[in-house]
Amino acid sequence: MAGLTALRDAYGQNMSGLVPETGVYLADDGWWIALTGAPDPSYNLALVHGGDVRKNTVAVVERVLAERLRTVVMLAGAGLDAATVLADAGWVCVGSSSLRALPNSPSAPDAAVRILEGGDLRSARQLAEDVFGIDRESATLVYQEAAPDRPSERSVVGLFELDTLQTAAMLSFGKPISTVWAAGTRAQGQRRGHGLRVLRQVSAAAFEAVGDGAVCGLASAAGNALYDASGAEIVEYWQMWSRPRWLLGS
Repeated sequence: MAGLTALRDAYGQNMSGLVPETGVYLADDGWWIALTGAPDPSYNLALVHGGDVRKNTVAVVERVLAERLRTVVMLAGAGLDAATVLADAGWVCVGSSSLRALPNSPSAPDAAVRILEGGDLRSARQLAEDVFGIDRESATLVYQEAAPDRPSERSVVGLFELDTLQTAAMLSFGKPISTVWAAGTRAQGQRRGHGLRVLRQVSAAAFEAVGDGAVCGLASAAGNALYDASGAEIVEYWQMWSRPRWLLGS
């Protein structure tokens, strides 16, 4: 598997595919910023993990504030030493998430799982609104087809039961590190193995697209059991920071 620095950088690089022309993607030694412009701060992210972490954190915060977008700034590795920079600036730690890595691996096709297009994507957006409580604009941003000139950039994968979409996840391809985003299952479909089946097909899709490597994702507390069942490794933990007013939606 790639080293820690490569994994951290790859997360931002893969997220850059979601950033429209009106958004912001910047990266340098030890940090990156990926602001999609979505109303939900979960899709405006920045990470500080190396270099002069205090200086980098100050620079990241200044750029985020200049863009006036609700954002989550994450700290990992050496970047954790910059927590006081954020605290002194009035930011609050809202928790931490484990960075998980699942090796790309071939798998037999699952008849209930497929790549989503057209009307299926509209169903995925509604699923995201229901499961994650996000707004339609953010859901549309996450669950979208790749650009026609970059068809191998990403895919949305979903599992259907009785013609109803139960689980969906977005996969951004990268070599050797791909990223899985916004994996969710409807309440009535949970604890039935749907998420694990989708994750296995995500791993297989990444293997088919780029060969050896790994699929990485940030696991929520609820998602850790799924990643445990899949055999995904815990690489490290990332702290999440934001501003109190942003968490209240203002």
